[in-house]
Amino acid sequence: MADNKAVSREMLTVRARALQDQMIEWRRKIHRYPELGFQEFQTAATVQKVLTDLGIENHSGIAKTGVIGQIFGGEGPVIALRADMDALPIQEINGTDYDSSRPGIMHACGHDSHTAMLLGAAMILKELSDSGDLPGNVRLLFQPSEEWQDEEGKSGGMRMVDEGALDGVDAVFGLHVDPANPVGLVSTRPGPMMAAADTFKIVIRGNGGHAARPHEAIDVIALAGLVINTIHHLVSRRLDPLEAGVVTIGTIHGGTVDNIIPDHVTMTGTLRSFTPESRQKLFDELPNACKIVEPLGGKVEIQIIPGYPPTINNPFATEVMKYAAVSIVGEEHVLQSPMYMGSEDFSFMAQVVPGCYLSLGTHDQSWGEDYCQLHQPNLRLAENAMPIGAAILAASALEWMEQCQAPFSPGGVR
Repeated sequence: MADNKAVSREMLTVRARALQDQMIEWRRKIHRYPELGFQEFQTAATVQKVLTDLGIENHSGIAKTGVIGQIFGGEGPVIALRADMDALPIQEINGTDYDSSRPGIMHACGHDSHTAMLLGAAMILKELSDSGDLPGNVRLLFQPSEEWQDEEGKSGGMRMVDEGALDGVDAVFGLHVDPANPVGLVSTRPGPMMAAADTFKIVIRGNGGHAARPHEAIDVIALAGLVINTIHHLVSRRLDPLEAGVVTIGTIHGGTVDNIIPDHVTMTGTLRSFTPESRQKLFDELPNACKIVEPLGGKVEIQIIPGYPPTINNPFATEVMKYAAVSIVGEEHVLQSPMYMGSEDFSFMAQVVPGCYLSLGTHDQSWGEDYCQLHQPNLRLAENAMPIGAAILAASALEWMEQCQAPFSPGGVR
């Protein structure tokens, strides 16, 4: 069985490499016509046409602009594979012949390649289904708006979960390009991998007055300084020292001219945490820290806006995806991922079914040691990484199916 599996994975790799030019074509088309969150109409149409041409059942309009495909195999588990499709409001400066044609919008986070890789995996898995070699079913999740939330505060991942995209699914796998690592290296980890990202707004109110007579006012600028110092102690003094967290104030607005004490100051910022417990602790302690202004005559209003929860990889799903990755790139090229303070709305999917998220190296070493970070106008990706990503996605689905012929039962022995 082990030998047959090894041959099977080798065949996956060979097939994925054969699809490289096709994936590059898909990726560049999507890259040239980027669309922001919940506006991915052209991208969704491209995806739907490919799926239809492959004979894969699909439905559009999921989570507003998402697409779901379904590949039917034998009796067995249902595995979801996820890719996001949205771009960012960034002006591209790469100067390629497939640069964004839309001013101020760019695929600066690699979602164009995520979509192309999932299409590649879909093609491979459909061929296995047609030949009777797919021991389960695959649900393809082409998700809109990972970067943004709509007027109801919901991202594409949130809406997909709400609309039942994970109903009946036994496991979900996804990946993200990683320009910090070279092509051929991948990484993941069990447990928390990416942080929760929540935002807050603080309004401090006092009494305005003349700058020359501060004793007649309640100086909200001075009170804001106390609040800043106090909330920066939340991580070091209110969280468990073994837990990581971040509290950052990103904006401060108050006052109009230099000789007037204003009557209010507004600050906004972000909270980052890796566990539900730490996240709740920051939610609870931020208001307490801000109340330092009250004995001094100030009043404070605090609004915490929940964002994405931490991305927590299921241990068994992680072992499955790691094993699949090893079968594609070799054990020495599968690393233990660090924990990232960035966030991902894949987290919503991993909350409802066992899931694993993987980082895929996309740096071409011929470019030298410098690399372009995500969300930058000069982000570039080595496109020969895409067959690796497509093969790992397909292998992860197969690995789960082969190890878990019965649908997943939480708490079951593996």
